[in-house]
Amino acid sequence: MSADSFARLCAELGAGVTPPGVEVIKRNRARVIARAGDALLKVYLERPDTAAREARALARASAAGIAVPELLHAGPNWTATRWQAGARPATRADLALLRPALDDAHRRGMLHGDLHLGNLLVQDGRVIFLDLQRARFLPWIPALLRRRELGFFAYSLLDPLPAELAHVRFWRDRREQSRWKSRTRRCLRESGGFVAFEHAGESGFRRRDVDAAELGAGLAALRGVTPFKTSSGGELYRTGNWVAKRFARPAAARRAWFGGNGLEARGIATCTPLAWAGRWLVMADGGATLSDWVDTDFAKCTEFEHDELARALGSLLARLHRRGVYHADLKANNVVWRPGEEPHLLDYGRVHFGARVSRRRRVKNLAQLNAALPDLVPARPRELALATYLAESGTGDEPARLRSDVISASVRRAHRWHGC
Repeated sequence: MSADSFARLCAELGAGVTPPGVEVIKRNRARVIARAGDALLKVYLERPDTAAREARALARASAAGIAVPELLHAGPNWTATRWQAGARPATRADLALLRPALDDAHRRGMLHGDLHLGNLLVQDGRVIFLDLQRARFLPWIPALLRRRELGFFAYSLLDPLPAELAHVRFWRDRREQSRWKSRTRRCLRESGGFVAFEHAGESGFRRRDVDAAELGAGLAALRGVTPFKTSSGGELYRTGNWVAKRFARPAAARRAWFGGNGLEARGIATCTPLAWAGRWLVMADGGATLSDWVDTDFAKCTEFEHDELARALGSLLARLHRRGVYHADLKANNVVWRPGEEPHLLDYGRVHFGARVSRRRRVKNLAQLNAALPDLVPARPRELALATYLAESGTGDEPARLRSDVISASVRRAHRWHGC
């Protein structure tokens, strides 16, 4: 196919039209990716100069002996490359093949710039690099830049971090934090998942899949209704399948909206925050809390279910702390759990995100949950929860010392547990 033919097809794709014989693979506001016969077309809508950068990078990589798609033609805002017939997406299982290919690309002077599994193909035992628009070529790549790129690649492999990439943990974690922050910030602007929302003259945001009219009607129906819980922080109401909280201050509601979405971005299960406007926060109704379940059902349950609860709570705390999350109000009545289910967090207003959680705060969280469970819960599941936490948190705490500190802090709280 000639350059003019590719240009015509790309012009139509850029205008939102799908020409006959062309299959659109991906379309968003930034670019369109489509297949036309044995060619892969990319049309850059927002930054047309990206096409020229990718074309130059493909040519340089190919000249350096790095496996990349063959560049057929390029235009002012598009590229056409050879379709990689028979190639498949790389997976974590290909790591033994991928690592030498990445090291070889670095030796040949290429820094990919956006290295993750989605930009790698495997074909007949070789690795093909895709999406080179951010690639840089240097006579020699310093070890720091190599480790940084490998760390970003390691992030795409998900947990656990492979032993052969343990030396890039710092950069993997940094990438992780950056992605979490970016995803969390989406809840405070119009994006693919969120849209502006207003109720009674107060503004905020809602999830796009939640109907605005239904939200407004649900909140309006709460006028004159007695809340089922009142505290200094606000009032809680139930409406349909939702729980609505009216905070004392708009800033507190905004902080809770941000906190709940931040937890979800980090893979922590919550009773989903659905909308925020002014002092109102609307969440999915998770039902009775862990505190309620322990009071009514714990004594009737089997030892297996007691152990299931212990492991669930230990894993929840370990996951929070591994991901840099400190929940300053982590009590049993801010957790929802039932046998066979994953724990869900409530009340996100006092959630803090960072690179790590200090030991003092980790002890406090462990003590908060421990003290919030009544004397009815015996020592065995408490010890199992702590053992699970130690095994999964990766903090390297000395078990006996941590246990002693948690017990001391729990007793000082004098909430529902008085030592055992």
